[in-house]
Amino acid sequence: MKKKIISIVITLVLGITLSYSQQSNSRDIIIKAVKDELGRNLNNLSLENLKKPFFICYNIHDLKVMSLKASLGAIVVSEVKPYRSLWSRIIVGDYKRTQENFFDPESGGDFVSGFTNDELPLENDYDGIRRVIWKSTDEMYKRAAETYEKKISAINQQKLTPEDSALGDLFKAPVVNKKLSPVKFDFNKTKWESAAKEISGLFGTYPDIYKSEVTITFIQGDEFYINSEETETVFPVTLAAVQVNAYTQAEDGEPLFDQVLYYEVSPEDLPKLDAMKSDVKKMAENLVSLRKAKSFEESYTGPVLFEDQAVGEMLSQRLFSENEGLLAIRKLIYSDPKFLLFANQMMGKSLDDKMGKKILADNLTIKSTPSKTEFDGKKLIGSYQVDMEGVVPPNELTLVDKGSLKTILNSRIPTPKLDGSNGSKRVKFQGSSVTSDIGAGVIDFSFSETLKRDELKKLLIEKAKEGGLDYAIIIRKLKSPASSIKTKMDESSIMSFASGFEKKGSVSKPIAIYKVSVADGKEELLRSAEIGSISLSTLKKIAGSSAQKFAYNTMLSQGGGMSGLFSFAFGFAGSESWNLSGIPSSFIVPDAILIDEMDVQKEKRLITGKLPVVVNPVGK
Repeated sequence: MKKKIISIVITLVLGITLSYSQQSNSRDIIIKAVKDELGRNLNNLSLENLKKPFFICYNIHDLKVMSLKASLGAIVVSEVKPYRSLWSRIIVGDYKRTQENFFDPESGGDFVSGFTNDELPLENDYDGIRRVIWKSTDEMYKRAAETYEKKISAINQQKLTPEDSALGDLFKAPVVNKKLSPVKFDFNKTKWESAAKEISGLFGTYPDIYKSEVTITFIQGDEFYINSEETETVFPVTLAAVQVNAYTQAEDGEPLFDQVLYYEVSPEDLPKLDAMKSDVKKMAENLVSLRKAKSFEESYTGPVLFEDQAVGEMLSQRLFSENEGLLAIRKLIYSDPKFLLFANQMMGKSLDDKMGKKILADNLTIKSTPSKTEFDGKKLIGSYQVDMEGVVPPNELTLVDKGSLKTILNSRIPTPKLDGSNGSKRVKFQGSSVTSDIGAGVIDFSFSETLKRDELKKLLIEKAKEGGLDYAIIIRKLKSPASSIKTKMDESSIMSFASGFEKKGSVSKPIAIYKVSVADGKEELLRSAEIGSISLSTLKKIAGSSAQKFAYNTMLSQGGGMSGLFSFAFGFAGSESWNLSGIPSSFIVPDAILIDEMDVQKEKRLITGKLPVVVNPVGK
């Protein structure tokens, strides 16, 4: 009888244990494992003669990802996988002086802050999760403590300006406890495999298109952030992306690309299959026409009209993923002053010193509105309620008011003219991993004076006539940096690596650019053209904007600074299995903008590949 009772008790105990580790909500298990390990590490981490940590935080990405790829009607990749990773941040010192914002090639880790990345168990294994956190924290602390000593030594050996000496290393932030409900949707892999095959099969009738592919990526899951200041946040992340890319060459060997991109909150928000097929057919026809278009052989300086997708890409690339844009850039301390020359070429210049000054057109106001979830019936992928540092962003933040700079997007890393984080540390998909970066959520561009779209074209022609020009330029589509089709020689990547950091204010290559006759308004498709540098002074010369606005969802790549260089060098630019790269962002923009004066010139190419020796077998 006693043996039977003991057996029952043991069974009950084991049942309770198994119930907790196997049946408990995954959110509860992750949160408990993180909090238990955070408290233990904060109290016990120390090394003789080295600083103790004063701040510890953990980001956990707990996601389910579907990746599909199809070409010419056949599935190339089809997988649904769980993804769970840990980013640890251990900071020694105090808010005034930490080991962060310091560049030392021997220290490893992030070049700006003390992050390290580790894979977590995919199962809800409480002990397994704690073990990874413990090991990651231990390794990161040792590195952080040693880096702190190197940084203090570098400061003592260098003469910092009073401004640099006074600048702290970490903003304090309010304690936030925010747990948002999870969001689920049906991946329906069979349905989307069929869609990918149908869409990609359309290219089978185009022998002049050398390569094409359709990629579909669905992401759904939770983002966790827990820190030693007692902030604790959990929020859902969802994304549904369909990317259609095509590549060919003109008769002179020039590489030509085109794309159709859809980024939505969930699969239900994507266009119907027939609508996507119609868009892709139009893209294929345009790409074939582009092969036969005239090469732009001149240098043009005059008015340029941006329309539709080109408006969203130009404004987002120039102001939210480039140097001298509306993103905070922290000036670093270097272990060796010789790095300064290298850094000045690689790192962007912050706009801190232009606060309160006129930087853009007088009638332009730009606001960050991250809590806005939709515009004109379209859901916004950039909408969010809490950032990746547990900071709640303001519902509305004016960045530019009637052309004058008021503030810029930033994180908890201080810059001279900002007094706290405005909650702009965003989730960033990078290859087949998840990181974070300062970036846009929902950005609203408003012009106080507007015109009808046809009036803008008339104004374009009038301004060209006044300048003594025979034609004007219209740009309707730019290549998206977040979309690329891999060929043996991706010349655009080489060009950006070789000269992109020197050419500040650049935007990507036009896909649809037209010469407009001043005499009769007739349009002619061009190729081999590139846009000159778009400085802030250029954007002061916005001569007109359309009254109609639309929401442009995109994956915003960070083009400037160290992150851009090392993303290229280590192949993080969407080259891995997810085929998705960037920060989910939404821009509410006019559907047409006229810039008074810009340069357009013949594209400079390092390499021009040879045409295929034997004709394409497909479509013949």
